[in-house]
Amino acid sequence: MPRFVRVPPVAEELTGSWIRRMTAGYGLPAQDLLRSSLGGLHGVQVTGTPNTGLELFLNAPARMALARFTGLSLAWLTRLMPSLGATHSRLTDDGSLRAAWYVPCEGWVVACPPCTGRAWSSGRPVLVYPGAAGHICRRHRRWLLAHPGRPASIALENLPEVLTAHRHHAALVRAHPGAADVVALAAAVVWSWQVQGWEAEAVWQGRVRRLAAVTGCTPRAVVSHALVSYPETVAVARLLVNPRRQQRLRETVASRGVTAATEGLLQEIGRQVGRPWLADWLSARARTRPREAAGADPLRQWLLTVAHGSGVEGLWTVHQVAARPAGYSDRASFLAGSRPRTVSEEARAAFLIGGWEPVSSRRPGTAPCP
Repeated sequence: MPRFVRVPPVAEELTGSWIRRMTAGYGLPAQDLLRSSLGGLHGVQVTGTPNTGLELFLNAPARMALARFTGLSLAWLTRLMPSLGATHSRLTDDGSLRAAWYVPCEGWVVACPPCTGRAWSSGRPVLVYPGAAGHICRRHRRWLLAHPGRPASIALENLPEVLTAHRHHAALVRAHPGAADVVALAAAVVWSWQVQGWEAEAVWQGRVRRLAAVTGCTPRAVVSHALVSYPETVAVARLLVNPRRQQRLRETVASRGVTAATEGLLQEIGRQVGRPWLADWLSARARTRPREAAGADPLRQWLLTVAHGSGVEGLWTVHQVAARPAGYSDRASFLAGSRPRTVSEEARAAFLIGGWEPVSSRRPGTAPCP
């Protein structure tokens, strides 16, 4: 039986990306090659098309058939392609071969073109799950974006603070097994500041102008991209994960109360992110809009969890009410307020919608998607 493997999958690649790259060399639709390679005597049921979902999910019999046809070890394939290792919740592991094209369950980006250029086929980019800290290629100083058809990234030469933050982020990932959850909580903390009116803060505005110059977009089109607040997000994450600081917070809560502990923590965060006025600013917001401040304050929720001496379980939970919105459009409309639709269209044209966002990792054993 002929083998259709011409290039191996890239680490963390979407299964759908690999299939599309291989089929491109034959000039065949992915559906036809899937049916011929997985069909066997009983055929395969394929739901959807590459146009309805970038990611391809297979049930257990179909995964075994794919490994047999390619002559590659299933264990090796699943190590490289995360979505191949589990059955989608909407598929069943009966005796039939089933495959489905769905929207990826996690953020994805175009792999760095200079790093993976040899793996590209007929203009098909390599799409990968960036993981906790893989959304930046430090070697080529690029922030990787999400576009299914061509290279998409942002040069970071004029944003050195982002590259510095990424070095710290990568170190955190190596040192802490729950780094993805820690950064997701830190992102929610920074988002809560934006909710309370900090989107016009001077440091961020300068970063927005530099990002706009690099992308060729207007400042309003880039203002809500994750890159803008990334250095502050990483700084807060590194602060929260420190076990000695957590112990001091517990002692402060026991001796002086939650309010004093919160004030001290905010002052330390302000120093870490270069905003010594942060604690006073947030305190003023809390006095003028107490209900709004309390409802969007994941930092206070986290501090209460630490004060109760809770273990790792639940320590990095981001409550839904305080979570950073996953969709770019939601954030853009909130931060920019009432604005012409062309701003969103401009952001989409620059591939600033989608891609990496700090979100909590899924627990082991769960299905790829709800």
